[in-house]
Amino acid sequence: MSIPIEHFSKQQTTILKGLGILLIVLHNFYHNLTPVMGENEFSFSEDIFWNYYLVLQSSPEHVLRLLFSYFGHYGVQVFIFFSGYGLTRKYDHQPIIMSQFLIGRIKKLYLSFLFCIALYMVLGLVKAEFLTDEKVFYWDSLLWKVLLISNFIPGQALMPVGPWWFIVFIFQVYVLFPWLLKSYQKLGAKFLVFVSLLGILLEFQFNTHLITQQLNINYTIFGHLPVLCLGMFFAKQERIDSLALSVGISLSLCVLLLANFEKAAWVLSNAALVIIFLSISTKLFKLLSSWHLIESCLLFYGKLSFHLFLVSGFLRSPFHNIAESYHFWWLDNLAALMCLLFSTLSAIAFLRLDDKLRYIVCKAA
Repeated sequence: MSIPIEHFSKQQTTILKGLGILLIVLHNFYHNLTPVMGENEFSFSEDIFWNYYLVLQSSPEHVLRLLFSYFGHYGVQVFIFFSGYGLTRKYDHQPIIMSQFLIGRIKKLYLSFLFCIALYMVLGLVKAEFLTDEKVFYWDSLLWKVLLISNFIPGQALMPVGPWWFIVFIFQVYVLFPWLLKSYQKLGAKFLVFVSLLGILLEFQFNTHLITQQLNINYTIFGHLPVLCLGMFFAKQERIDSLALSVGISLSLCVLLLANFEKAAWVLSNAALVIIFLSISTKLFKLLSSWHLIESCLLFYGKLSFHLFLVSGFLRSPFHNIAESYHFWWLDNLAALMCLLFSTLSAIAFLRLDDKLRYIVCKAA
């Protein structure tokens, strides 16, 4: 028996993006606090789960830090899924003219990214002049970011601001998406299965070697093909077999459990988490309909997500230093909250500035 699929409304997508960005921002704050235990985000180690388990066992008061550090990076998968989903819903029934498509992405995202880099440089000049003698600018890293090639250069993907790897990644998605969609329309779901399996094979065959060269397939589109293809697949479905859905959810739960201990399961864990996330989203929306304050908060952060993502990575240092100076669990959480609030206010200000600057640039062009 098949059941109809209720596609995400714009508001629902925004809510889930709000949840995703909060996971990302808090993960990026917490995961580098001492003791640094790592996370199975770009690479896998079976020791990481036990590191977290032992710290939680000995210091349960650190539960918030541990949860966001361990699971928060999965917020990225929300944005990858909705990139495939949203673009497919938009362009499935209209032709993509490559030049217009990329120019639209440049106007929407790249100009904002350039303005943010300029803001980062201004703040860096102030910091270098008045606050520290440490090296602030990494000019080569900024150049590779501007050229959108840093993820292919050894040691540069997470420089100079770690979260910015995603900007380079998402433009790889934009370059390949028209071909992926055209092939999907022509060959059907079997093409997406083939592409996903290819991405998994590349991970197994090459990533161990790439890591020794300070590269990583998970900094590129090739490491995230299963989640991207999952988004494209669901975008075109109107019904789904209920038995297949139940089996998929059950297998995804097993994969997520095994992903803590086995690399083979970990490679599949991003797609598995998205499947579970989708399966509970309907119930989440029903709950939020009666929790108006939380729903409004998630909507707010969903609308602000891109600008918050851009600025939060280089604004957390002062709050991070406070937490690192004292090592009190309650101060870690207070510093994280202060960092989120300050980053939010800064993102609002940057959004307004960005709108004005993009209007001037686009009008001049």
